[in-house]
Amino acid sequence: MDIIEMARRALETAVREGATQAEAFAVDSVTRSVYVDDDRIKIVEEKEDQGLAVRVLKGRKLAQASSACASVEDAEACARTAASLADRSPSSRTYDRFPSPAKAVLAAAPRDKRIEHLDVGELVELVKSTVGAATDRGVKVPRGVLRAASTTTTVMNTNDLEVTNLGTLVFAGYDAMAPGASPGEGVGNLNSPWLKDYDPVRMGGDIARQALQAREAKALEGSIKAPVMIAPGELGEMLSYSAAFALSAESVNKKRSPWAAKLGESVASAAIDIVDDPSDPRGALSAAYDDEGVPTTVKKVVENGVLRTFLYDSYNSSVAAMPPSGNGMRRGTHDALFMFQNSLACRPVNLVLKPGRRGPEEIIASMDEGVVVEKFAFPTVNPYTGAFALETRLAHVVRRGSIEGQIKHALIVGNMYEGLKNVVEIANDSRTVGDMILPSVAFNGFEAVGSK
Repeated sequence: MDIIEMARRALETAVREGATQAEAFAVDSVTRSVYVDDDRIKIVEEKEDQGLAVRVLKGRKLAQASSACASVEDAEACARTAASLADRSPSSRTYDRFPSPAKAVLAAAPRDKRIEHLDVGELVELVKSTVGAATDRGVKVPRGVLRAASTTTTVMNTNDLEVTNLGTLVFAGYDAMAPGASPGEGVGNLNSPWLKDYDPVRMGGDIARQALQAREAKALEGSIKAPVMIAPGELGEMLSYSAAFALSAESVNKKRSPWAAKLGESVASAAIDIVDDPSDPRGALSAAYDDEGVPTTVKKVVENGVLRTFLYDSYNSSVAAMPPSGNGMRRGTHDALFMFQNSLACRPVNLVLKPGRRGPEEIIASMDEGVVVEKFAFPTVNPYTGAFALETRLAHVVRRGSIEGQIKHALIVGNMYEGLKNVVEIANDSRTVGDMILPSVAFNGFEAVGSK
């Protein structure tokens, strides 16, 4: 019996257990992965994964249970657990109904046929090319993974809603190490719905370059108060902790978002345009429906620096008395395994920051003084205040339009919400980072603080 029929049986069981509303999120995926350990391929695997998340409403009491499903008995047991948990859950003041059927606004996302019919041996050869491109330059690759997955997710509920999203995703993550008295670290990541976006030689060469430059990097003496340009990979993480958090209706409803009372007001530089675009083919989560079965739409969330809307799933839309915007998400961008275990979250599908006209090199050439950050130790931001003090693992000092040298172990100190209001320039090197698509951005108001 397939997972769709198991989902139907789960709904029937939930109703028998007293549910006034029930929903099943069914996942069927195939993931092929190649893992690297100490320059060598150590694990090659192919995994098929299927399971259910069942949500139950008893009046306004909401609960969820999830389970891998190999049989009808597994699905029914999952539904009974969710129904039992609902009896113990607090009542919502507003939420008593799952979404009803609605016609899609956007076309279904394209799917990479190459991934659907992929031989894991092809992934092995791609990984060999990446590791070889790094080790040929005298750099070790202690850890790495290349993963490709195809997914089918179906949402159905007792309001006669049933929608299916088909998707593919590629994730790559590598660490590189240049040995020496002061070893240097390089890190490379990629996520995309398209295998063609993975350039194995470029990935290996880039992590090797980072590691070699980091080995030669020096601790910063003193401090630098000048424009700081942050690469997309690090900036995407920082904006996920700040802007994406502030845009979530859950944060607004809980009075945690610093933008909660700022609709129609300026929250960023006039150069900033941000759109949540579930139709963008570069996004691994692109789909015609969210993970509750609500049609997705293209939404201008920040236009010329002005906050235009928040992002709503069905629960938080009921709290705010607003229509859901198709932002109830379970799927992830790094892995398709065990997605059914994920709790529903109110978050972006593809948050796209409009790029500028010039490349990073041109922006650097126009700087009298500045810092370009390629890698932080861990790019977190306080979501409530926007404050951060992040250790650099690789950054470049710019003087008179040229890179003068590399620094590491300095702190970049600032505030992300204030930084968005003080943008120097936006580059044109957009790339996909998780559920964001964004370029490098140079900010005023940040400071590089040395360890000496």
